[in-house]
Amino acid sequence: MDRDYRAVAKMYDFPVDRVKGDDLSKFRIERARLRSSWYFLGITIVCVAGYGWALSYQVESKNIAVVLVLQFFIGAAITCLFNMCGTLLTDLNPHNPALAQASSNIIRCALSAVGLAVLQEMINHIGPGWTFTVFAALCLLIAPMVVAEVRWGFAWRSKGLQDIELQAHGTAGSTDP
Repeated sequence: MDRDYRAVAKMYDFPVDRVKGDDLSKFRIERARLRSSWYFLGITIVCVAGYGWALSYQVESKNIAVVLVLQFFIGAAITCLFNMCGTLLTDLNPHNPALAQASSNIIRCALSAVGLAVLQEMINHIGPGWTFTVFAALCLLIAPMVVAEVRWGFAWRSKGLQDIELQAHGTAGSTDP
């Protein structure tokens, strides 16, 4: 992530100040933090789909080596993605990072609970291969969101900061309801 940060800073001629820290309101932090996410998202998608099909064939062959290797790569790739997104979330919420992380964890755990609630029923009806292919497709649906965040995140954030400043200056001393 540090290498990506430096590369994006160099790309936009943004000076990096390790002592005082950087003014992220003028920096495309979304691009810096999500720059390498494509590798890990791709690994996750391929390995999750492969995991389901390996489970399907593992039942017949009794060999779990492929399943365990895929679990390792899924875990490693998802951990990298969580770290990237968590760091971005902290960067975007410097005044209250704990609240932002807690909110993220609630949503993540709620979605995991939904996924686990339907997992066994899906496996029973369509088998593990197709079940995890569906989960891989859900992971694929994240890609457009990452593209949108990288492409328009800075503009959205800048607009939000402008709106906050306007509200702070516009409502100070105002008597209008």
